[in-house]
Amino acid sequence: MTKEEITQHISRIIDNIAMINSTVGKTDYQSFVRNEQAKEAVYEYLQEIGQASSELYNNSEEARKLPVDTLMAFRNARYNQEAEIDHQMVFNLITGDLQEIADQLKNSDLFKNTWN
Repeated sequence: MTKEEITQHISRIIDNIAMINSTVGKTDYQSFVRNEQAKEAVYEYLQEIGQASSELYNNSEEARKLPVDTLMAFRNARYNQEAEIDHQMVFNLITGDLQEIADQLKNSDLFKNTWN
């Protein structure tokens, strides 16, 4: 995987995290659970994050140093309106750790060095 491809995948992850933050905003858990459009959008963004993370992890030894291994599981994230899913875990991730992961990616040497 070229440095340019690595940068594109990292940018995709960072952008999707920003879109999740924009979608959820300062929403509390109960509001999130009631908002079908927001949940559907968040799960789509998580799928994209998971796919980009998987591509990075599986195709770049350098990228394995990034915090993408935990995000890979989201490539299989699916939202089903009829399913009784506990969204608390996803909500906790998107309102907690996700921004920290985005910051780590932005500050990684692998990402920063491509812009110098």
